[in-house]
Amino acid sequence: MTATAPSTAISTAIRHDWTLQEARDLFELPFNDLLFRAQSVHREHFDPNEVQVSTLLSIKTGACPEDCKYCPQSGHYNTGLEKEKLLEIEKVVAEAKAAKGKGASRFCMGAAWRSPSKKDMPYVLDMVKQVKSLGLETCMTLGMLKESQAKELADAGLDYYNHNLDTSEKFYSHIITTRTYKDRLD
Repeated sequence: MTATAPSTAISTAIRHDWTLQEARDLFELPFNDLLFRAQSVHREHFDPNEVQVSTLLSIKTGACPEDCKYCPQSGHYNTGLEKEKLLEIEKVVAEAKAAKGKGASRFCMGAAWRSPSKKDMPYVLDMVKQVKSLGLETCMTLGMLKESQAKELADAGLDYYNHNLDTSEKFYSHIITTRTYKDRLD
């Protein structure tokens, strides 16, 4: 399929009124035209020569109860990954300081579990507070959260939360059987 040539005037206003045809037109653009449009919008809002450095630390590794077929952290598969308990706060803070020393401005912490347990939340919240106190942006991926847990994380100063939907709803059961697409969406 051939798409129409991209407009030279690129509107960067935030829109919520996209038509289906406008979305299709974007999908049908040749790749380099799409890159050009994306970079043009990016340049209007950010320094084009600056890259944010982020560091990711696994704060709890392996033995996840989910069976995501792509993930070596799943306890359902023998991947040779050594399972580790939740890291001590002091170790997390030391890693965050080292990351900042190497130029990171965001420190991301990820845990291999379905969702944080009640007993682990105080430690996770303290990690956020202490990493934040170093002047770093904080980011976490902890699996599925209850609304109260999301509020606690926000109140502790968490800047970003990563939560992937993994794949489309139609294909979801082929990738994961220990939860549904709706579970993840909720």
